[in-house]
Amino acid sequence: MTPEAAVAQLAASLLAYEVDASILASLQQPETAAILKQIEPSSSALLERDWTSRDFEDAAVEFCRLFILNPTAPARAAAYEAKGSAQVAGRIQFMLDSGFLELPERYQSLAPDHVALLLLVYSSLSDEDAIQFKADNLAWLGQFSERLEKESDHAIYLLAAKILRVV
Repeated sequence: MTPEAAVAQLAASLLAYEVDASILASLQQPETAAILKQIEPSSSALLERDWTSRDFEDAAVEFCRLFILNPTAPARAAAYEAKGSAQVAGRIQFMLDSGFLELPERYQSLAPDHVALLLLVYSSLSDEDAIQFKADNLAWLGQFSERLEKESDHAIYLLAAKILRVV
C-alpha cells in the first residue's frame, strides 16, 4: 500500500463513523501518532492517553454536529458539486452493482458520494487509476477540508481536515 493510500484509508475511517476504540487504537500506534501530532499538534493530548467515555462522547457529539444533524460540514459531494455529485454517485453505484467494488460492512450504508466511501475506493486503486479517480470524483476535497477545519474545534476533526490536504 502506498503512503497516499494509507492516508486516504485513515481519513476514511475518521469520516465514516464516530471514533470508536478500534479507530483510536489505529491512531495511537506509535509511528502513526508521531506523524499525526506533526500534522495537527492539538491532537497530541488525545493521541497520548486512554480515552474516557466522556472523550468518546465529545467526539461523537462533534461528529453528529459536523456530519449528521443539520450538518455544518457535509461529507458528501452533493454539498460541494451540485452538477457533478450525481455523476460521482453514479460511478460508485455502478462499481458496486457490477461487483467491481466490494465494501467492508461498515461502509455499506454510506451514500455513494460520501467522502469516506470515495477515499476508500481511491485508496484501493493504483497509479494512473488513482489519479484519474481523484480527478473525476474528489475535486471537491479541498473545499470540504477547508469547511471541516473552519467548522470544527475538536482535535480529531481538525486532524482529519489536515490529513485530507495530503490525499
